[in-house]
Amino acid sequence: MLGQRKRRKVSTTENNKPPFIDPATEKAQNKPLLRLMSLPVFSDEKELAEVMHVDFRLIRKFCGGQKYFYRRYTIPKSNGKRREILQPCKDLKALQSWILRNILDRLAPTPYATAYVKDKNLLHNVSPHSANRYFLCLDLEDFFPSISDGRVANIFRLIGYSWRAAFFLSALCTCDGGLPQGAVTSPALSNLVAAKLDRRIAGFTSRRNIVYTRYADDITLSSNNPARLCRAMHTIICIIENERFKVNAEKTRVVGPRRRCRITGLVKNTDEPRFGIGRCKKRQMRAVMHALLIKGKTDRKYDSADSILGWLSFLKGVDAVSYEQMNRTWENLIRKSTPPSTV
Repeated sequence: MLGQRKRRKVSTTENNKPPFIDPATEKAQNKPLLRLMSLPVFSDEKELAEVMHVDFRLIRKFCGGQKYFYRRYTIPKSNGKRREILQPCKDLKALQSWILRNILDRLAPTPYATAYVKDKNLLHNVSPHSANRYFLCLDLEDFFPSISDGRVANIFRLIGYSWRAAFFLSALCTCDGGLPQGAVTSPALSNLVAAKLDRRIAGFTSRRNIVYTRYADDITLSSNNPARLCRAMHTIICIIENERFKVNAEKTRVVGPRRRCRITGLVKNTDEPRFGIGRCKKRQMRAVMHALLIKGKTDRKYDSADSILGWLSFLKGVDAVSYEQMNRTWENLIRKSTPPSTV
């Protein structure tokens, strides 16, 4: 309609030029806010290049055709499908690493986000749910690619950068219009973009005595009242879709005390409020250790002593009790496989 203002939207175009913005405001930035958060101050690609200590033409080159600077390959997923990985070239990765260190690492995600956060792991995602018996598990489909370059640019705008600076920062961190799975900046940016989603779901669930956490694209909600949890599911899915994410219906599940409770790779024991790796995984790893040290046979995933030690290191952080058991098993097998020394 005439006289109705159109909503201004920032997104990369086909030729990857900044969207048209009033020249009087395209370089306007919130310097006090940037300095308050100890963030580098710049208003366009030339000033960005100066603080990065690179030629500004390099930044323009990477923003002018991102897809040519990524190597594409796929890796198998647990469900048999393939996951596409976009690996940036060496120089682009260096610029992304600078953005991660100097900007993104200084911004904190919500307390409900437990993935890609320093000093947090899988245990921090499941521990808040330990006292509950019923769980609703949701998966966000195509999590990284579904986060558009415009939403990434808005994050940089919110923290004080100009429209022009936000465009170039977004273009350096995105590919094919979304976050690439393989860029070092994608995990931190995904948490920042999903911050509003976290706050909305947490605000809704906290008043209903439902616990909420998110580990990347895995959403976990729990309660001791199954009816309350089921009633809340429709509203929670509506919030997710309203925030421009999509729920993977195939992975949506409700788990109760009579079913094996597996949340983001950890299993809850039926007799105590504790999450761990579960008896099946311990039995499997004992067999892998025995085959490697006693029979000399290697597993497809754990093919060396170093890989076993790496798994034990991971286990120590998420299940201390099982770590003591499995580490003792590993040391006993090493003693058995070592021939006695002869004098």
